[in-house]
Amino acid sequence: MTAKELCTTGKLDEQVETLAEAVLAMQKKIKDQTGIYDKMPLAQQVTIGTGDVQLRANPAVVEYRATVRDYAAALNSLRNILDETGSSEGAPISQIETLRQKYKIS
Repeated sequence: MTAKELCTTGKLDEQVETLAEAVLAMQKKIKDQTGIYDKMPLAQQVTIGTGDVQLRANPAVVEYRATVRDYAAALNSLRNILDETGSSEGAPISQIETLRQKYKIS
């Protein structure tokens, strides 16, 4: 699916399309890295300046988790935008419109 297909509204903004492209890029990164993440240790042993060994968070794990969090937030934002603008013909324009349709209020 392309970003343009996700944003098939009559009032497509460049910003919405850019957000959709970012969501799809993050999704691809997450899918590509999930197998690698599965095998990574959560922490690494690091020797500090005094010669002591400490456990520190694995930077690759931290980055993967941050990407997943950012993806979830961006996806949620994109869904909200598309719900508000109506992403397909006849789709509700807002949550209020959704309730009106659900309870047949004019």
